Amino acid sequence: MKKIQHISNSEMQIMEYIWKTGRAVTTAEVMQNLPEGIEWSLKTVVTFLSRLIDKGVLKSARVGRAFHYQPCVTEQEYRNFETKQFISNVHKGSVLGFISALCDNGDLTREDIEEIEKILKKV
Repeated sequence: MKKIQHISNSEMQIMEYIWKTGRAVTTAEVMQNLPEGIEWSLKTVVTFLSRLIDKGVLKSARVGRAFHYQPCVTEQEYRNFETKQFISNVHKGSVLGFISALCDNGDLTREDIEEIEKILKKV
């Protein structure tokens, strides 16, 4: 598997559709299922699909006259990658620094804290 790279917000919109389908999709399907308000040309969509392949999150196979696109990583694997990158870049790799920032902002609810405690007890 290629090393995963960060994807843009536009690329993420395409990937969210592909992950949601749970199967290989064609360019035409991607075009038909763009988020509301997005009106990209076929060339733009093909460019994004090509970039996603280059970034290691998507692969393609030609079936007849159409290309079928399928994820190389799950949505959770990609989100884990982005989270690790964020912690590395913003918090200098400190998970404790990340959690402290969440606590200091008051963004965590009592339920969030209880869930974190449960997760930590499993580790």
